[in-house]
Amino acid sequence: FIEDIKRQYRSGSALIKLIFINVAMFLLVHLVGLLLWLFGIAGGSELMVYWLALPAEIGRLITKPWSLVSYMFLHESLMHVLMNMLVLYFGGQIFMQFLNQKKLVGVYVLGGLSGGLLYIVSFNIFPVFENVLQGSLALGASASVMAVLVAAATHVPNFVVRLVFLGNVKLKYIALVYVVLDVISIRQGNSGGHIAHIGGALLGFLFAKQL
Repeated sequence: FIEDIKRQYRSGSALIKLIFINVAMFLLVHLVGLLLWLFGIAGGSELMVYWLALPAEIGRLITKPWSLVSYMFLHESLMHVLMNMLVLYFGGQIFMQFLNQKKLVGVYVLGGLSGGLLYIVSFNIFPVFENVLQGSLALGASASVMAVLVAAATHVPNFVVRLVFLGNVKLKYIALVYVVLDVISIRQGNSGGHIAHIGGALLGFLFAKQL
C-alpha cells in the first residue's frame, strides 16, 4: 500500500502532489494526536495545530515564522480538508489546461502567503479584532485554493462548467460567488479565514492579469 501511494505521488501532477501533501498533513496531525492519547497525553493534535497554524499576533509569529507556509497545508476537521481539496482539484484541473504545473504551485504558495499576510495585517490594524488578536490562529488551504480558482477564472473567464442542478455556468461567475460570500461573511464568524480567502483571491486575480 505504501509503495503504491509513493508511486502515485511520484507519477502524479503538481496538483495531485499538492492534494497528497494536504491529506498527509491532516493524517499526520490526527495520528500523532491518537498516539499521544493512547499514552495518556491529552491534546496532542491541538498542540501540533498550535505550532503549525498561523498566529495573527506579531510576537507569536516571530517565534514560529514557518507557520506562514505550514498553515496553508494544515487542516483540523475532515470536512475542511475535503471541501478544500475538492475545490482545489476542480480549479486546478482548469488551471492546468491553460497554464503549467510550475505556475500552479507558485499560485498556490503565493496565494497562501498573500492570504496569511492580509489576515495578519487586518487583525493588527482594525480595532474590531483587538480583543481576539492574542488567540487568533489561521489554518487551511482555502486562501491558496481561492488563488488557484480566481487565477483560472481571470485567465479564462468564459470557460463553461456544467454544474449539477444549475447547468452550464461560466467560471467567472463561480469565482465571483465565492469571493462575494467571503466578503459578506467577514462579520458572521471566522473573520480571519474569510479575510485570508480574499487575500488569496486578490493574488490569483493579479497573477492572471500580469500574464
